[in-house]
Amino acid sequence: MKNLKLSDWSDIAEIVGGIAIIGSLIFVGVELRQATQQLILTSDIDADMTNAGLSIRIAEDSELSEIVFRGENDPGSLTDLEMARFENIALPRLAMWENSYDTYLAGSMSEVDWLAWDKFYRLRWNRPGYKLVYDKYRYGFGTRSAGYFEEIFGLEPISRD
Repeated sequence: MKNLKLSDWSDIAEIVGGIAIIGSLIFVGVELRQATQQLILTSDIDADMTNAGLSIRIAEDSELSEIVFRGENDPGSLTDLEMARFENIALPRLAMWENSYDTYLAGSMSEVDWLAWDKFYRLRWNRPGYKLVYDKYRYGFGTRSAGYFEEIFGLEPISRD
């Protein structure tokens, strides 16, 4: 130790500094991952609460329930005003479905969780009314989910150029 020169101490300090930087980057990476996971969970909870609130509102309003039921199963039976009301329910539901799919594609949802949600969405919302609304507004949906929805709804792919 007595024979160490200033340049030796400088080299040691540089190594210690490099190790500290690497440690800091690992810490920041872990923190960022945790923050991202928390944001995803919060987003999922918000979406669930929005859907729950919408579903409760529909269930409590017999007129709206009837419009949604007909809109889902026989959208051609709706008046223009009823169709507008149905679209205001179908679009957020389709957006939630799309967001779940995008979350899965991004690797932020496990395959097990995605398969459960996919089954739910297909059973609940794979109906003529949602197909009609998706087809009408499909340019507003993301390109990552386009093929997925086109396959589910049996729609021909469209050019998004």
